[in-house]
Amino acid sequence: MNPRIKIEPDGQRIAHCDHFVVRSAFQPVISVAHQRVVGYEGLARVTNNAGEVVSPADLFNSVFDIESLVAVDRVCREIHLGNFAHADLSPRWLFLNVHPMVAMHGHQFGAFFAQILQQLKIDGWQVVIEIVEAELPDELLLNDAIALYRSLGCLVALDDFGVGGSQFTRLWRIDADIVKLDRSLILEAEQSVRAQRTLPSLVAMIHEAGSLVLQEGIETSRQLELALSAGVDLLQGFGLARPALIAQDEPFNRDFLSAGLAASTLEADRVDNLLHQQIMSVTERFEDMLVALERNVPLEVAAQAILSMKMVARVFVLDGDGRQQGDTVNGIFAPSSIKNRFRPLAKAKGASWAKRPYFRRAMIEPGIVQISRPYLSVAGGNLCRTISYARPHVPHHGIKVVCCDINWTDL
Repeated sequence: MNPRIKIEPDGQRIAHCDHFVVRSAFQPVISVAHQRVVGYEGLARVTNNAGEVVSPADLFNSVFDIESLVAVDRVCREIHLGNFAHADLSPRWLFLNVHPMVAMHGHQFGAFFAQILQQLKIDGWQVVIEIVEAELPDELLLNDAIALYRSLGCLVALDDFGVGGSQFTRLWRIDADIVKLDRSLILEAEQSVRAQRTLPSLVAMIHEAGSLVLQEGIETSRQLELALSAGVDLLQGFGLARPALIAQDEPFNRDFLSAGLAASTLEADRVDNLLHQQIMSVTERFEDMLVALERNVPLEVAAQAILSMKMVARVFVLDGDGRQQGDTVNGIFAPSSIKNRFRPLAKAKGASWAKRPYFRRAMIEPGIVQISRPYLSVAGGNLCRTISYARPHVPHHGIKVVCCDINWTDL
């Protein structure tokens, strides 16, 4: 195959690849914080000789040798780069997909990308190379491909993360600038409470790994709200803007984004208010229990009132090293340990909870009641939050931290 590029009267580049014609379409990438377009993904729009729209896969599946595959992949990237440069919309990113086989073997067919960037006067930082890491099983080849583009100043994005063979170890090793969450994650979050609960943690983990997070495939208001609530940085999808020619006025559905931002803020406020109301009702009795403990009332007696509350599962106390003093005192609404799938972990006397956030936060801020994020309790096998309090004047080896587990369900 010998692809050829033609410049049309309007300045747009198109590619002729035997029985196919390839044109550029660009889908906007929107920053949540800035509420504007900060980049575009270059996408191939392919027609056959009859003028019928076909899938880009038909084009790539029509070649059977690596040399032709490299030629097709390169010509697609070249027209995207040329049309992006023609629009002159800097400073914005251009997201470019690279075929996995080309990423691994393209260097065998001579220099290409550096020359095109130089010819079109495009700086490396303007280009984000998307690599589907699940389709690059060879770690060395993956690293070589990334090093090549980084040497040109390009950014690297891991595409379709969360589907297929995605590996968290690669997320840590690659140090991607941007991680694009696959649409399947947001679809799952629409249907699953567990996915809704954990999506923000996934985003936070990627942030802690040093990458921005882009949620792709946003089509509905609910998907947008979930993505915003999860804390993603960038958005892409038909609900915001469909692929098209680059336009100077940067059209995208601002009303759709504004409505999503407003809805996610209202939902966050609702959850915060409910959480405050529920926690306050428990905290009052928790503080009563603390007063009783200061009078040396036994824990089983001091905790009677708080353990009668439906939300409360159990109370327990720790020394200054995080080691549990005595047995856990369960309330009447604690999940049955007999049915708990973590039965071998149920007996907690002497266990060390020193690494748990509720203990560490209490010790950092003694005298202040703390509340943890939801987590899985090994004592009851259910989601819980833990209220904790470090007693300022109690010796390190005594009952230093008082804890209360709250049965937790999503608000």
